[in-house]
Amino acid sequence: MEIAIILLIVISIFLMTSIKEKDDLFILLLSSIFLITWIADGLYLIPHFFTFIIELIIAILFINFLLPKIIYLKKINLGPFGKYILLLMLYSLIGSLIYFVNFSAVLLGFRALFKYLFLYIIFINSSLSQKSYKKIFKAWLFFMCIQPIVGSYQYFIEGKIADPVYGMLLDTGVQSILLIVLILFLIDLRNKKVINKFILYTIIMLSIIVIPIFGEVKAFFYFLPIALIIKNFHSFIKFELYRIGKFILPFIVGIYFLQSIFLSFWKVELFDFNSIDFSEFVFSQGTESVSSLDNPQASLSVSLSERFLVMVAVYNFLNQDKTKIFFGDGLGSSVFTYDSRNELTQQQIGGIVGQEQYLKKYTFGRVIQNIGLIGLIFFCFILINISIYSYKASRLTNDDFFKSIYQIIPAFSLLFIISIFYTDPFTDSISFTYWFFVGGLHFLPELEQ
Repeated sequence: MEIAIILLIVISIFLMTSIKEKDDLFILLLSSIFLITWIADGLYLIPHFFTFIIELIIAILFINFLLPKIIYLKKINLGPFGKYILLLMLYSLIGSLIYFVNFSAVLLGFRALFKYLFLYIIFINSSLSQKSYKKIFKAWLFFMCIQPIVGSYQYFIEGKIADPVYGMLLDTGVQSILLIVLILFLIDLRNKKVINKFILYTIIMLSIIVIPIFGEVKAFFYFLPIALIIKNFHSFIKFELYRIGKFILPFIVGIYFLQSIFLSFWKVELFDFNSIDFSEFVFSQGTESVSSLDNPQASLSVSLSERFLVMVAVYNFLNQDKTKIFFGDGLGSSVFTYDSRNELTQQQIGGIVGQEQYLKKYTFGRVIQNIGLIGLIFFCFILINISIYSYKASRLTNDDFFKSIYQIIPAFSLLFIISIFYTDPFTDSISFTYWFFVGGLHFLPELEQ
């Protein structure tokens, strides 16, 4: 441990002396999010401890950009959402004080839920230019565009299938959310001369097919249509028939095409829910109550049963003590460390059983335990507020790049909220991307001039 701490100090000194430009630190953070966890926990080439480089870089960003303003100016820029974010953090800390959660656990809880909300406040106080923002975005775009290529290697060369076809993000659910965001942005590039159209459409098709199909990510095909509709919401509001027609026809054909491919590959009809019976879902058997080796269509029941049972587990948790609605068990009461996650995974071989395991494994249960139902509603309120602000911003700017970002944010917000029930949107890659996109709203006053 002593050697690890010394190594961390050496790395921090190196970073602080070698980084020359503001945006270099953000690009380094982005690179760490996409590479370090994959190298450590996917390829096992370095110890898991190195994933703390992400927190180290955020700490350096805080020291460089936010701390001087706090000390010397006694004032920081909170933007349109910062006061709500700080209020949510304060609310959550009150819960940890009420339930006497120990300090180290509170830090882990803050790290799990609020790390990138804090980074957003650092970002809008960093005085980054639009040019720097676009430079960081290009780095994100690069990392996302190579995900289907990595997924292709995993499937065709390594012979992996289903969950192990995850690209560089170790989780097909997380990957599916970011691929949808990538596709939304790439679609906006169709009529712009910034990339060869053959390359553009190739990346879009690979993003839709490789990981979602070979990785068996059924939720991708439910969430993508929702995101596309939200993204094009303005066309429906204005009843622009030509644009609606251009959207609806490819939309219907595309859904049918993808459903056919998935059916031929996995023998599962994505939109056939007739065989699902919620009365069969029971804690004592977990997914075994709906699983069937002879019926591939039962995989839909398995996926839905997991989400349904975690909601039942949360209901029971709140019903046992209704005061838990406000703060849960306190921030930090239910967080994963690397070791505890692996331990739970070992316990769940053969399926999850019991209310406690459902609360621990799924994000919805852990969020309720950490900040309560009121805390979750407050968090969702912030995201809805961001979406409304972003939609209005997209109508005010003529900058094509930022207009596209602003139009994506409402769809991304909805995906984030839905993902609380599906995967873990608080993971580094999704959270960084979301709050980085939201950070783009900071440039609106400049764009309006």
